[in-house]
Amino acid sequence: MFTGISEEIGEVVAFTQKSDHVSVEVKASKVLGGINMGDSIMTDGVCLTVTSFTDKSYTADIMNESLKVTKFDRSILSKKVNLERAMRINSRLDGHIVQGHVDGKGSIIAINKNVFRIKTDREVSKYIVKKGSVAIDGISLTVSMVDKDIFEVSLIPETLEATTFKYKKINDSVNIETDIIGRYIEKLTEDKERVDKNFLLENGF
Repeated sequence: MFTGISEEIGEVVAFTQKSDHVSVEVKASKVLGGINMGDSIMTDGVCLTVTSFTDKSYTADIMNESLKVTKFDRSILSKKVNLERAMRINSRLDGHIVQGHVDGKGSIIAINKNVFRIKTDREVSKYIVKKGSVAIDGISLTVSMVDKDIFEVSLIPETLEATTFKYKKINDSVNIETDIIGRYIEKLTEDKERVDKNFLLENGF
């Protein structure tokens, strides 16, 4: 689990195609502190397992199935990425619960200072609600507007400066992870004719 609060900006320095997966090497510094083999590092919204590391970088594998869902392809080579180590159970949750399981891709269609407008598939956007949480390239953000398959997020100056959003341009692709709570509600209610306050309370919401 992650919080969606980036610890640092890294850089993809290697992208190697294997038979059934891709191996990536990411240049980093802060997230390497206390690192061990098998640790998880969220890389632009994708939970990756460390397979090897040095004092300047870590290597991880991305399976082909993940490549289909995410924006990751060879074009990510030399690109900046948001990095976050897995959340500790005794840590503060300053963002929201982020799994590092990308639901789909989006495209930035407009930028107005600190406001980013993103278009995505309806299968993803149906879980995005105004004032709800969404993770974009691993960053926990609050949705400020939703209209069918388009939504907006507004970044405070600190978040804009501390993440890769300061480099983003119109037409850039982004990884999107919706709030898992919405999916749980959908699963619980798929066979129910009526959802009311009592039903939600009975199921822990």
